[in-house]
Formats: sequence, structure tokens, C-alpha cells
Amino acid sequence: MLVLVSAATTALLLLDDRLQQWVSPNNRAQLQPAWVAGLMTIVMCLWLGGSRWVANAVIGAFAGMQLFQLCHIAAIGRALTPLDVAMIPHEIEDIAQAVRAGAATHWPTLFAGGVPYALAFALFNLGLPRLPLPRLRGALLIVALVFGLQFYNAGRYTMKRFMPRPERSSLHNSLLAFSYCGANLVGKSVRRNVLSYRAYTVVARDDPDAARERPRDVWLVIFDSTRTDHWGLAGYARATTPNMSRWVAQGQARWHRGIAGAASTRASLGLLFNGVREPGNIAQLRSHEANVLRLAKRAGYRTYWLSTQHGDLLEEIDAPSIDVVRTRDSDAARIAALGDDAILDMLDVVTPDRPRLVVMMLRTAHIPYHDAYRRHGATYRRWPDGEGSIEGARLVNAYDNAIVYQDALVEKLYRRFERGDGDGLFVVTSDHGQMLGEDGVWGHNVLTPQIAQVPMLVRGRGAAQAPLAGNGDWLSHNDLARALAWRMGFSIDNPNQDAGVDYLQGSDLFGDNLFRELRIVDGRLQLGELSGLGHAHGGAHDSGDRQAE
Repeated sequence: MLVLVSAATTALLLLDDRLQQWVSPNNRAQLQPAWVAGLMTIVMCLWLGGSRWVANAVIGAFAGMQLFQLCHIAAIGRALTPLDVAMIPHEIEDIAQAVRAGAATHWPTLFAGGVPYALAFALFNLGLPRLPLPRLRGALLIVALVFGLQFYNAGRYTMKRFMPRPERSSLHNSLLAFSYCGANLVGKSVRRNVLSYRAYTVVARDDPDAARERPRDVWLVIFDSTRTDHWGLAGYARATTPNMSRWVAQGQARWHRGIAGAASTRASLGLLFNGVREPGNIAQLRSHEANVLRLAKRAGYRTYWLSTQHGDLLEEIDAPSIDVVRTRDSDAARIAALGDDAILDMLDVVTPDRPRLVVMMLRTAHIPYHDAYRRHGATYRRWPDGEGSIEGARLVNAYDNAIVYQDALVEKLYRRFERGDGDGLFVVTSDHGQMLGEDGVWGHNVLTPQIAQVPMLVRGRGAAQAPLAGNGDWLSHNDLARALAWRMGFSIDNPNQDAGVDYLQGSDLFGDNLFRELRIVDGRLQLGELSGLGHAHGGAHDSGDRQAE
């Protein structure tokens, strides 16, 4: 009987996600066995404890969190973060306005959350006094220990660990967000790391050239962890980019020295797609007013997100503005078998009936480098990457082999792009660079020149698609976002922009994020001193800075 009622209660607590998925595409929660087992353990302890007061308190807390969580997922398209939770008391009026505006559309969400929790309350209140279950008051100590440990961990770890993931149960995301907020943000100014900026202005173009310059197709191909100086067309000694080099030599494409906005994929994509330049401009990030995908929708484009990486990268990119999403979560078997080549099959969902913005987020040069090309035998293994080689040289060789594969994949993607009608713009870049043993460092998530510099290539289809810049010119991700918006018919004005200044930011855009100012001096990239958002308020973060250095 104990197992039966515990399983039934656990099922009710997981049911809200399933019900919401019937009425909202924004809920992407999946059943995760470890979480189900943990939740059932808590529920079983509540039944063993025999206290209706404790059971009602716990289920009531879950229901309250889920009221905000499910409504946020329905309306905003993503799960709550700890900062979102902390801002709830400060934004009651705005929340009320949003609820009124979206009630006609999102009212089924209230039933998705309300019905399971009403049944859970009834089950406990009717069952505890009537069912002949064993009683073990000490089981309530386990419940207290579980929640106490959650708050303890929230005080020990950074906010990044407590950020939501779309594939998690929404209740799991709620527990993480609310516990971190309770342990770290209650009673504190949640705007302590938010700088004051003027809002961007987005205006639809009405000049005579707007319609002529508007491409029917925009394809943006983003590779992971690719740095400029390992592209052959940028002067690297090895011929890693034979196809793209040929395009540039024949005048069919232009390449640029790109500047990434951040040192991690999630942060870099958040800045790129939201068109945000400054550190700490959270209001602009969250508004999505200058979001490239949202502007594309306004311009009549059908938007696609096709990725061989996981869907949690969409957290800060305005997922509701994407019409079609295919990721590793939806195409796991195909991607496991084909790697990045699976993107060629994913492109079959792209329909030719209307203008299209197609974003492809691929891995290729991400660690482990050989994984990019291992499925193709010796086809792309130009330099030895096996046993017997010096470790550093072997890794660099594998990285360069991955770039060779990347170049071949770009050529295949462009052949697909060429099948389209009308003008088009085909852009290739990377989310951030990669450390390849400099100062003994490999990987990314460090604020160095190697991470800031990413390659960029632009090829147009049709006479109206003029180049974005000259070969070898510097072009930041922010410049790219504004250029794409301009081509799609929008002008983005940033009143905070300091001419010639960009930033390389750390991985936590919403915490006390580290950043470095970037400038181009005599054609070379110069990085300023390491800073933190706390510094802008006169805060002292010396220990964190030394650790990051």
C-alpha cells in the first residue's frame, strides 16, 4: 500500500508537465529516472511521517512554485531562473498585466498545474488518516534533510549550477531556482549586478533600399570552439579550409576576423541573438527587443533552429520565436550515428514556401576533436592523431583535422543553400575560440585573445547581397547581429555604444560576471584588464579576479 500510494502521488507531481505539453510547445520536460526516484523518496517519507500538516506544507510549497513556473514557461517560453524568482516581489504589477494579457491564451496551464495538485492534496488528506500504513516519524527528518541539503548546496555553489534546463522536470527546475534565491538573494538587491543602460531602439527600415536588400534566405552556421588562426584562409600554415579558401580566392565569399561576445556557448549565443553588447545589460537581454529571431518573425521569415547539440542552449535565445526546433534531444540516434553530418538530414524540414532564417548550431571543433571526423575513416585525418605522438601535438593535429571536416561540411551546406530561390545570405562563424595549450590551458571558459577571436565567412546569393565587410576586416558578433537585422529590414540603435569598444564576457551573464574590454589597435586585438560587474559599483572582488586570472 505504501509503494502504491507513493507511486500514485509521484505520478501526480509529474503530471503537470505532461498536461502542459498538450497545450504548450514551450514545456520540453522529459522523464529522468534519477529525479523520479528522488521525488518518490520524498513522497514516501511524507506518507511514512503520517503528518497531514507537513504533507500539506510540502505539497503547498510545490504547488506555489509550480504556479509561477508553469505560467512562466507558457508565457515566456523558458523556465524560471533564480533571478526571475527574486524579481517576483518587485514586479507584481508587471506580472499582473502579463497575466491579464495572456489569460485568454494560457488559461489551460492553470488546469495543467491545478488538477494534479488538487488530487495530490486530496490523496494525502483523505489517505493519511484512513490508510493502514506504517508510521515512522523519523522519515520527516529525511524530508527536512533533503531540503536542508538543497539550501546548503545553494550557499556553496554558483548560480550556474542552479540554472534551469528545458529537459528537466519543471518541478526540479523550480526547486533549484527557489532554493538558490532563498539562500542567496532574499533580502539582497537582485539588481546588484545589473548596470543602468538606456534601452535599444529598433525601427523598421523605410528607406528605398530596404526591400531590395532583403534576402529571401538567411542561413547562419555556427560551429563550436573554432578559432580564426586555424583557418587556412586566414593565413594558417596548414591547408585546413580548401573549399572556403577557394571561394575567397575566386571572389565568391569574404572572410572576416570575428570577435565573440562571451567565453561559453550559452552566453555567447545569448549575446549574439539578442544583439547585446554591454556587460550587465540584463534588461535588454531579457526583453528580446533586438533579438534576431524575433525580428525575423516580424519580417515574415519562418525560423529554424537545427542543432547537433542539446536544446538547453535555447534558454536565453527567445525560443518562442523559433518555428521549428531540431536538436540532439529530438534526433539523438541520428546524431550518434552521423555526428554533425546529421544536420544534412535535419535540413529536410526546411520548407521553400516562404522566406527562411535557418540557424545551425554544430560541434565539430569541440573537445574531443577527433569525434568530429572519426566516422569517416581516414578521409579527414590529414595529420597524425593516434598513439605515439606527443600529447600536445596530437591534440592540435586532431583539432586541425576537425577543421578540415568542418570546411567540407560547410561546402555541403552551401550546396543545399544554393538550391533556394531569390537572394540569400550564407554566414559561417563560431560561438567562441579555443585554447590549444597556450600557457598550459586547453578548452575555453577563460577570457583570453584565443577565446575572443573567431572566424567568419559570408557568401551571398544574388546581386543585391553586398558584402558585410572586406576580407580580413574585424567584425564582432554584435556587428553581425545588427547587420542581419538591417538586411531583414530593421535598424538597431544602441545609445550606450562606445565606438571601437567590444567586450568578451564570462559564462554567467546574469551573475557577478567577469569581462574584458576589447579594442582593435593598429589592426590587432587588445584586451583590457579583467573586470567584474561588481567593480562597476565599487565592489571588491579581488579573490575572484585572481582566481580567474
